Amino acid sequence: MSEHIKTFQKALGVTADGVFGPKTLEAALEAIGRVEEAKPSNATGFVLTERDLKRMEGVDLRLVEIVKRAAQLTTVQFIVTEGLRTRERQKQLVAAGASRTMNSRHIIGQAVDVAAVVNGQVRWDWPLYPKIADAFKKAAAELGYRITWGGDWKSFRDGPHFQIEP
Repeated sequence: MSEHIKTFQKALGVTADGVFGPKTLEAALEAIGRVEEAKPSNATGFVLTERDLKRMEGVDLRLVEIVKRAAQLTTVQFIVTEGLRTRERQKQLVAAGASRTMNSRHIIGQAVDVAAVVNGQVRWDWPLYPKIADAFKKAAAELGYRITWGGDWKSFRDGPHFQIEP
């Protein structure tokens, strides 16, 4: 059970100690708040919330444009969990095993992470992320940009991760 809690904690960006304490609860409630704020804009897409937009402050404007368009195109709702990161935050994620590099594109504002939302609940089921990735890839193609999806990586598949290419 504590391994599941550690995985959950890594996704929330808190210390992955396997104990569901106050910091984990606070982060989980914040994520739930973002989920509850999301409202469908049409039959297939969704509106990004103010929290989603705030999470993308400092992110390359091309990638922000892609995320906004992907939200309109997706068949699986998502929330933005993280954009621009400090080196200190990246160091914490590497130490927790949630990332394997200090050369993350998050540090320079060229990457975002998202979480799938199904029936108002954040979900980490792998089959949801290729569907979200399809929306991101279509959005990037429409806008004339190139992106990389972490789910296409061979050594460390990262379904929630998207980054803009130069």
